[in-house]
Amino acid sequence: MRILNVAIAIAAACVFSGGCLSPKTSGLLVEKGRLTIENASFGLGIDISQDASRLTDDGFLHVQVELKNNDERDYSFQHRFVWMDKDGLEMKHALSPWRPVVLHGRELATIEAVSTVKGAADFRLYMRQNDR
Repeated sequence: MRILNVAIAIAAACVFSGGCLSPKTSGLLVEKGRLTIENASFGLGIDISQDASRLTDDGFLHVQVELKNNDERDYSFQHRFVWMDKDGLEMKHALSPWRPVVLHGRELATIEAVSTVKGAADFRLYMRQNDR
């Protein structure tokens, strides 16, 4: 609960000061473990309920992530996986494309991907609200 209060306070400070906005996002990033949401006011009701990963026989990282909508409303968004190397650094040359998703109220949905290059050891899942 304290983290949520801190996030709300930071978001409010950014809104009133105008200091956290950038041309690429409509607010500040919200970090939830492996999930990064590119807008503080969007997606607060979405969590990763579980995730799993394994290396394929060819050496690529295969991941499955179960998203949980804790809200009654539908969320229409795009997601992509960012692959990390064994040292925790982003593999910028291996970004996945943005893919659309609709997560209905109280729904659980599994999304999955396979890394685009060998050597990926971990991942982050990025989400952004669809343009309306």
